[in-house]
Amino acid sequence: MPLPSLLLLLALRAPDTFIVTGTAVDHLQNRPLNYILVTLTSTQDRQLTVSTITAADGRFGFNNVPAGKYSLSAQRRGNSQPQLYRQNDQYSTAIAVGPGLASQNIVFPLEAPGSISGTVLDQNGEPAGAAQVWALHKTVSSGRPEIQIVGQNQVDRAGAFHLGHLAPGTYFIAVSARPWYARSFPQMAGQPNPELDVAYPITYYGDTTDAASASPVNLAEGGSAAIQINLHAVPAAHVDLGASGPEQPHAPPHLAAETMGGNTIPIAPNMVGVDGRAELGGIAPGRYVLRTMDRNGQHSRFGPGARIDITGNTSITAENLKTTSLSGQLTFEGSARPPGQPFLRFSCGNRPFTMRILNDGSLQSAGQFIQPGHCDVALADASGFYLKSIAAGDATPSTDAVELTEGVDNHLVAVAAKGAMSELTGMTVQNEQPLSSAMVLLLPEDPAHGSRIRRDQSDSDGTFKLSQILPGRYILLAIDNGKDLAYRDPAVIQPYLAQGTALEFPRQNDGPLKVKVAVRRMN
Repeated sequence: MPLPSLLLLLALRAPDTFIVTGTAVDHLQNRPLNYILVTLTSTQDRQLTVSTITAADGRFGFNNVPAGKYSLSAQRRGNSQPQLYRQNDQYSTAIAVGPGLASQNIVFPLEAPGSISGTVLDQNGEPAGAAQVWALHKTVSSGRPEIQIVGQNQVDRAGAFHLGHLAPGTYFIAVSARPWYARSFPQMAGQPNPELDVAYPITYYGDTTDAASASPVNLAEGGSAAIQINLHAVPAAHVDLGASGPEQPHAPPHLAAETMGGNTIPIAPNMVGVDGRAELGGIAPGRYVLRTMDRNGQHSRFGPGARIDITGNTSITAENLKTTSLSGQLTFEGSARPPGQPFLRFSCGNRPFTMRILNDGSLQSAGQFIQPGHCDVALADASGFYLKSIAAGDATPSTDAVELTEGVDNHLVAVAAKGAMSELTGMTVQNEQPLSSAMVLLLPEDPAHGSRIRRDQSDSDGTFKLSQILPGRYILLAIDNGKDLAYRDPAVIQPYLAQGTALEFPRQNDGPLKVKVAVRRMN
């Protein structure tokens, strides 16, 4: 029998239920917002959900709600993504419903979306056709500063673009395009025309091709900005991919230009056969991530990939690509092994990826492009086990991090140990009263163990829960406003540590804790 809808469940349990009411308001002006879609969803069972539309005075209400915790979201008309109540990064404040709990007269502030509009022109001041515009947002995610691609749009015939539904903050705008008149390959024998063998580099607002020199766009909440970006063509480069023929057909490779924050922007170069060889053309000099495609019958899949610097005409084959790859073995101590399909989760900058752990303990990559450098590593879907050690090559083993070398196969040796992970529950308080929407952090005593950080946000009754805590020494800390706090930076979090509580897991007393909330320091 399928699960009943929340409406039916509420009707069946009406005598033991409660009311959730509130008002959706504009965050800046505090004015009521009508025709907002508000949704209430059980945190214990995400299929139990009910929605309503706010009235003219911004009010909404849900009757006959069973005791429990519920996420609350609101969505403006035309917005693809709803906002969660008191949302901070991927965390939000759940509404606690039950005897003696305040679940009525909730004020739900919604941030007003902003927008960036503008035009893209070529070197002659004419609209640049078929240009793609990319918005990169400078933000804080999971406690570290990052730059994320948050939107894209194609210009119209007048070279105009519009990027909407943007959160307040700092943005960089990038453009990828191709000159409409460009010809990437020789036209008629003896009649080459270098003026047509050109390309546009990735160009940023500020009319620069250097990401470090890009001009920021500072967008206020609900604000708008109008900009203009001018493109300038440069001589195109050609990449020889080697021999091509019926016995060795080439699938078009995937080429992406590397941009700020480790992000990439896809490029669509021309690919043709020239004298029996496959060649890419129409490429502006720059740094790229090139991933070859292996063809198997009618299907193609990603093959090797690597960073490459293209400064002019060059030759590249799968054999001479200096790829960064991973292989290795994970051993589960003892004879037991977790059920299901455990895997390792890697976080390398803003490029997360996973590796499956096969039955024989070997590590299998899913063909992702591997970002070299420092990577936090965690064992996932392995109930009852934790990552005891991991090392790449001859490096000193760590419990949760590796350094990956670019351009080589990084062989990993990992060990997982059996041991139950802990859980911590508690309440955040200020002036001896429960405080909702506080950021709760459990920080390892050794800041190098970044993957061991646990985080939550206190719910409307001030309660929180931290799960999957590995054995070790930690500091428990709560801050009243954690929005955009780069807590992984030791210099940022240091002023708060004295107000934290030292804990060691497993704990002797596993009861809930009261945590005094620190006040956010504003720089």
